[in-house]
Amino acid sequence: MPGIDYDCAGCGRRHEGADGTEAHPWPLIEYARPEAFLRMSAWDQLIRTRSTDELCLIDNGRSVDCYLTGYLSLPVVGEQARLVHQLWVRVSEDDYLDLVEHWEHPRFRGDYRGTLASELPGHEGSLSAPMRVRVPGRLPPEITPEPGSGHPLAQEAREGVSRREAELRIRSMLLDDSER
Repeated sequence: MPGIDYDCAGCGRRHEGADGTEAHPWPLIEYARPEAFLRMSAWDQLIRTRSTDELCLIDNGRSVDCYLTGYLSLPVVGEQARLVHQLWVRVSEDDYLDLVEHWEHPRFRGDYRGTLASELPGHEGSLSAPMRVRVPGRLPPEITPEPGSGHPLAQEAREGVSRREAELRIRSMLLDDSER
């Protein structure tokens, strides 16, 4: 497959021949909100949630579920290319409050545990995947699957995905976006 052409929502320009390298990155595979939010009615989203592009709180009636977004970067087998997802992770309320308290401090380093809160196509059961959230200062958090979890996503993070699979996922995401 040749490189991927796409219109970038971030910079507003057309990118042609993207191959996943640092010089010609693919578009992010983005998830707008946690799956729990997306499954709610518009009324419940309005009444029971508070959210930004980076953080989300959902009142579940007994307590508040806390979510944050970050980046999961998967290597492409045998190449310098990366397949990058911007997805959501559910974390404990204590971890969420700690993160929010230190969000703007450039020297802050945090390490939290959570579960994936974005439904990844081709990864059934991904909402239960244990994840690690590392905050390297002011940058968005880095999300990685827990190595010993046995989830296929942990294997992909360790061993990589094929170029063909990476491009199929991106093309599928771009197709979904064009249908909206």
